[in-house]
Amino acid sequence: MPLRAVPFVIASRRRGNLSYRANIEMVEIRRDDFPINEIVEKMRSPRIGAILTYLGTVREFPEGAGLEFEDDKNAIQKLEEIEKRATDRFDIQDVTITHRVGFLGISENILLVAVSASHRWAAFDACKSIINDIKDFHELWKKEVRK
Repeated sequence: MPLRAVPFVIASRRRGNLSYRANIEMVEIRRDDFPINEIVEKMRSPRIGAILTYLGTVREFPEGAGLEFEDDKNAIQKLEEIEKRATDRFDIQDVTITHRVGFLGISENILLVAVSASHRWAAFDACKSIINDIKDFHELWKKEVRK
């Protein structure tokens, strides 16, 4: 059985608990695609029983070529508010929100929400809340691009 390196112990910013995990970017906006497996792997910890992920993609729509998300400096602040609201409201360990900007064609990745928690129901509830908050924000931020 191969040995597995355990990241050093750090103090979590969540409820003062100690957790075994690497430092991860909590909220990120980027132009290029994101490494889903790498993000999930960084959330692993002996205290974690559930890592829930949501991957949002661009779906086709009549005469649509894709979606456009502007590189808005207020967007990161809004996503950080959504992340903080979830960590304050639910019994979760970590949240990662990664959102892309620019033009995104049909089937491209838009959004990754990853939530880790000791128990699955907390992760499900937090993820659903985060997605709903981001969906409301999308109404102001996204623009459909027609062919």
